[in-house]
Amino acid sequence: MTDPRLRPATRWLSALLALAALLALSGLLWWRLAPDAPPPPPLPPPDFTTAPNATTLESALPAPRARAAAWLPEARLLNANLQIDWPWQVGPGSPRAIPDTGWITLVFLAPWQPPGRTETAASLSLVIERLSGQIVQQTTLGWETAALPAPTPGPTLTSVDAALAAERAGGTAFRRACPRHRHVSRRSLLDTPDFGPHWLIAYEDDRAPDRHGLLVRIDAAAGALLTLRDDAPACGKNEPPPR
Repeated sequence: MTDPRLRPATRWLSALLALAALLALSGLLWWRLAPDAPPPPPLPPPDFTTAPNATTLESALPAPRARAAAWLPEARLLNANLQIDWPWQVGPGSPRAIPDTGWITLVFLAPWQPPGRTETAASLSLVIERLSGQIVQQTTLGWETAALPAPTPGPTLTSVDAALAAERAGGTAFRRACPRHRHVSRRSLLDTPDFGPHWLIAYEDDRAPDRHGLLVRIDAAAGALLTLRDDAPACGKNEPPPR
């Protein structure tokens, strides 16, 4: 028979054990159900449908920057990519201007502190059609952890100047060899230990989509050619003309 004097202590011990079991079960459920990265904050209602003069990275940035700041005030530009869709007819010399066809992709990153989380972030990605300036896609993503990019000064060489420098360095000749397969190029601004701030221009060959056909690096300050590497399949002697 249990000593009556021990019954209160026994009840307290049973209650504590039950509470511990409940806390353990709650922790297990949270661990199983909580995502690794919390959902990002919702986008504000659209206040524009176009980014005027979005033919270059520089002219396209103001409207998306405002959009990102309205979403999260500390948003910083993480990555910017300019795609040029070149015509299938390549003239005898290097172009003096770039076509308005193609896309611009911008990714903004910002700190984001949802309840119960620390050191998390969220990103906003925007895709802009260059010809119309219309923002055709916007997506958000929550990051479990992310280091915010440090503010950096803008390049001396613009995205257009970098594109034309890459054309003179070998891009035009690369496209002319088989324009039916080589009519897309993309450029991004990078800063690496090996090359410093520079533009990376990648020309695609659609016969080998798993690798870049021609890679050109242009110094972002002086505009000098840094490297050029051709990794595309050879063009046939009787390459069919573009349709």
